[in-house]
Amino acid sequence: MGFVQRHLFLTLLALRLANVYAVQTFTHPDETWQSLEVAHHVVFGYGFLTWEWRHALRGFAHPLLFAAVYKILAFLHLDDTFLLILCSVMSLSMGTDIVRPLVNSVETALTAAAFALWPWSGCDSPSAISGETNLSRKPARAYANDDIKSVPAALALAAMACIIRPTSGVVWLSACAFLAFGRSHLARHNGLLPWTVRRALRIAKIAMAVGSVAFPTMLVVDRLGYKRWVFPPYQFYRFNVQQDLATWFGESHVLYHFYASVPVLFTSMLPFVIHGVYIAFATRRVSTEPALLAAVVLVQFSLVSHMEYRFIYPLLPIGFMYAGVSIDTLAGHLPMSVTADNVASYPTPSQPASKHANDNSKYRKNPAPASKRLSVRTVLIYLFVTNIPAILYVDLVHQRGVMDVFKYLRRNSTSGKSNSVTSVGFLMPCHSTPFYSHLHRNIPMWFLSCEPPLERSAMDSHYWEANDFEQNPTEFIRDIFSTLPLQHTERTQHEQPSHLVLYGSMVSRIRDELNDLGYVETARFFNSHFNPDSRRRGDVVVLRKQFA
Repeated sequence: MGFVQRHLFLTLLALRLANVYAVQTFTHPDETWQSLEVAHHVVFGYGFLTWEWRHALRGFAHPLLFAAVYKILAFLHLDDTFLLILCSVMSLSMGTDIVRPLVNSVETALTAAAFALWPWSGCDSPSAISGETNLSRKPARAYANDDIKSVPAALALAAMACIIRPTSGVVWLSACAFLAFGRSHLARHNGLLPWTVRRALRIAKIAMAVGSVAFPTMLVVDRLGYKRWVFPPYQFYRFNVQQDLATWFGESHVLYHFYASVPVLFTSMLPFVIHGVYIAFATRRVSTEPALLAAVVLVQFSLVSHMEYRFIYPLLPIGFMYAGVSIDTLAGHLPMSVTADNVASYPTPSQPASKHANDNSKYRKNPAPASKRLSVRTVLIYLFVTNIPAILYVDLVHQRGVMDVFKYLRRNSTSGKSNSVTSVGFLMPCHSTPFYSHLHRNIPMWFLSCEPPLERSAMDSHYWEANDFEQNPTEFIRDIFSTLPLQHTERTQHEQPSHLVLYGSMVSRIRDELNDLGYVETARFFNSHFNPDSRRRGDVVVLRKQFA
């Protein structure tokens, strides 16, 4: 790594760490409930395990990463909540949402590293302009082993991504298929078909060797977490595919990833991504295989009914690569189109970009006309203006009340005063806030349940507390806090906690009942300026029980 590259890397690392530290908000329930809360339960013995963990739908590889940090802090007697939270958001990957401790974040970081080592095909040599191909000039044996020396390392990283999140297998099975058979038509044209078969077999052997280590590792990791032998990928498949029960959380249009997920992931960078893909297909100077892989993966992920944009995070590196190609071209560093005169100005597999960088005049031979150039500074200003304010708003402002309330609860849970926090009830849509991992106090806490049905036949009749409370809030709180038998047998009866936490939109609906129960407002925290979910609108309000 040269001087410039090293300083660029350190600068980007510093910016990303600052981005991580700046996060003061809560956007995805899974960033806590499927990682930090599980790790807290493993290390400290208390913490809530959601239904996925009770039914072994998820693997323990991801939460154990945080459990290792928690264990070290506990051993050193440094398990202060601030340090726990600070370490919890030290995710390995990039982006705005991706700096949060989601399983998709680690999956994306590992996938990006594997992509960097992957021998992408589809980028022709300069001689392709005249119809000559790389394959026609290579010995058959060289073709069979061409460009796959880095495959074992790439597949090792891919296997780690699959252990973390088994759906990564969709990406890597597709990538291996492209690698094994992507150039078979050229091989057939040049009489190298037998070597195509040998190449495919060699790739299959590498994949089997890596899998023979990864598969037992996954089983052992989950055995350590669950304390019994389980196979989460099967339970995941049964719930999400065989019975299609994920539709309980919402059903998406078949084209959702194309018209919603991709624009959300790339926002104002999307025009550059599309332009970069166009350049790749129009000039063949940049590999088209990543774009084809992304399209195939998007189609496969669109076959299930429940979709979320974070499910396709692993495709982010591909989009960023094509956006870079577009910006480089628009800035005049690469030709706008391929001709016999300017083809030599492109980096090729046999002539890496680094060589062209050392020969600036050659690299800029026949660039785009000056009238059509777009300065890199202009692009950076555009990306800064259209992204950075939104990033700062999401990280520092939007939905921060659900985090700030835990600072209040934690501070007052050890005050020793008569109004100290000794128990908490969350009368909010389930998983609206973090839980024990952000309080780190072993006091009674509960929230409204929203577990999905485990059988398709129960979809219409399934009961969940959060919905019951939303529909009948007055009757609900009177019933669960009553000393009489429950009116609705599926509700859970509770002793009145010392503190209740609600959204402001609900407080205004049941203020009289809360007063009758002896609860008075003791703190209020701004949460968001807007929220598409009407149940989550308003400030986060803390009410304290006044005991006689």
